[in-house]
Amino acid sequence: MKTLSLSLFLISSTFAADWPQWRGPDKNNQAAADAKPVTEWSADKNIRWKTPLPGRGHSTPIFVGDKIYLTTGDQERGTQSLISLDRKTGKILWEKIIHKSGFPEHLHKENSPASQTAQWDGSNILVVFENDQKIKITAVTPSAEIVWSKSAGDYHPSYKFGYGSTPALHKDSLIVVVGTVKGGLITSLKTKDGEKNWTIPRKGHDYWATPVIANVAGKEQLLISGIQKISSYVPGTGKLNWETEVGSKSMCGTIVWTDDMVFASGGFPEKGTFGVKADGSGKIVWNNVIQCYEQSLLSYRGMIFAIADDGRAHCWDAKTGEKKWSEKIGRRGVMASPLAVGDHVFATLKNGTTVIFKASGDSFQKVAENQLGSDTYASPVALKDELFLRVGKVDRGNRQEFLYCIGR
Repeated sequence: MKTLSLSLFLISSTFAADWPQWRGPDKNNQAAADAKPVTEWSADKNIRWKTPLPGRGHSTPIFVGDKIYLTTGDQERGTQSLISLDRKTGKILWEKIIHKSGFPEHLHKENSPASQTAQWDGSNILVVFENDQKIKITAVTPSAEIVWSKSAGDYHPSYKFGYGSTPALHKDSLIVVVGTVKGGLITSLKTKDGEKNWTIPRKGHDYWATPVIANVAGKEQLLISGIQKISSYVPGTGKLNWETEVGSKSMCGTIVWTDDMVFASGGFPEKGTFGVKADGSGKIVWNNVIQCYEQSLLSYRGMIFAIADDGRAHCWDAKTGEKKWSEKIGRRGVMASPLAVGDHVFATLKNGTTVIFKASGDSFQKVAENQLGSDTYASPVALKDELFLRVGKVDRGNRQEFLYCIGR
């Protein structure tokens, strides 16, 4: 019995997930309390390892015990893959090709064939790709065996930009969004076999928002923005709780929340950031004209932090929307979402610059600014004394991606 208990403990420890999904274990992009990464780095300073990655992908890596998983797509080979790396050394352990054909024919220049972050359900890694004009989900074991592969629905967007929504885990289900004018839907699949629990229509304008499940206003809610709405559903059934009309049709970020409010930002046709009561009243408590189109907001310590498309950082009081401060931190172009790490916010810009500032509403207080590579689309991840960045480097017209482990 002791041997069995020890074995189960070792299995549990080995596959404990430090960052199991998009925006981390609590889905709010806040690092754990013991995360204390360095605040200064460069190509030759505080780099523990650097691994070149095949293909191209904008997905953020996930961390499960001593393993890292991320997705990539190789246009020359026409493949879409899941990669596993050793967390200590950065060595690529395996690459599992999920799709050998059906590569997306059209992609926006700021999108990739692997923009959706993988998810760890406690047993398998779940990945989603746009492939053969469908949204396909595949479950892969830690030893690179495919368990199942299913289609969530056809994908025929009006704008040939490619897919961009990462699914959301809810208990033993995976919730997938297909945001199109015709055939748009939200569907829930069983993680064990991919069979569908429920499907509801949600169509209108094309949108690329990622859903999130949060306990807010006293209940568990499935939240998503887009098609001029901020919507809340019952995660287990897909039943609509409430929705509020806003001006932005196309929204890409993930909703953030406090104890009784939710917050979203979007860009077309109207720019705007919105703070909404999540009690079903539909009340928009505050809003402004700041646009965070691709990147998500950050809700932290009673404040909402935003890195707007124009490279300006903002801080608002979450309850009232009162502007605490606003500061230009870089040039136009933001794809990654800001990360809260203790007393700091790590904000990575598209050009590979990461600006670190105090997580304070008193004033903007820059701590450091670091450059790595030529571009960054994936969001940073901080675990213990390490920071991980997926970075692109352009050399004489050729782009190569790397995964960096940053630490003393």
